[in-house]
Amino acid sequence: MTLHTPRLTLRPQRMDDAQALYAWQSDAETQRYINPPHTSIAETTEYLEWVVGEWQGDHQKYYAFGIELHGSLIGEIAFSYGCGKCGRCQPGEAALGFVFHRDVWGNGYATEAAGVIIEHCFSIGARKIKMACDVRNIAAMRVAEKLGFLRLEETETSEYNDGSPQVRNCYVLTKA
Repeated sequence: MTLHTPRLTLRPQRMDDAQALYAWQSDAETQRYINPPHTSIAETTEYLEWVVGEWQGDHQKYYAFGIELHGSLIGEIAFSYGCGKCGRCQPGEAALGFVFHRDVWGNGYATEAAGVIIEHCFSIGARKIKMACDVRNIAAMRVAEKLGFLRLEETETSEYNDGSPQVRNCYVLTKA
């Protein structure tokens, strides 16, 4: 499945994406609000094996798209659909997340890519889409608000893998 926006192509990730993914997954600034940075290409390859396996399985509940600009991979966007893996979505709900190489930050690509994913989620039956953003990630919160997500009163509190606290604002978008 491939999705398009005026500037971007969103397509299932592939094993040959490892080097491009490693460029942002190994970058501490890019990963600041997501996960600890990868320390080897092997970590990225292991992640990709899981992602590619999700696309190939008949139990698919997790959809990770590579985002291309002029044929170059600049980020990824993913959603879980009613799987319970992320702990945020139940049947009929989706949970959305994205990350971009920092060289392309500030160009509206996250809003553009997320917009087409939101349309897709609603077209396959989602009634509600959820998103959680680290409270320090102002840019991601702005994307959520631009897309019409409403911030809920609740927050999620957990820890990053290094033990530091993580507090996320929870956002929701419902089908009109």
